[in-house]
Amino acid sequence: MSGLKDLLDAEGVAAEEAEADQKSPPRADAKVARGHDRAKTLQVRLNEDELGELTALAADRGLPVSTVARQLLLQSLAPADDLKSALDRLERDVSAVRRKALSA
Repeated sequence: MSGLKDLLDAEGVAAEEAEADQKSPPRADAKVARGHDRAKTLQVRLNEDELGELTALAADRGLPVSTVARQLLLQSLAPADDLKSALDRLERDVSAVRRKALSA
């Protein structure tokens, strides 16, 4: 039992030291999200097929699912009128249709 107490004590000391050291840079794999202006959360319910399509689209783009969902939502609220944006959107839509057709 003494070994467990020693381990917990050591972890406690390490946690306190890490908390006190606010000047060291975050780890490379850590994502700092404080200070952004997105402070509200929206919950959306999707069925398994819808979530699967969104997940596949996010994987194709190399982005998190929530980022792609936000992009799609914002795009529909303020659609771009320029030709390049319209062509980009068309290419993404064609890719999604192609993926869906090939997976069926």
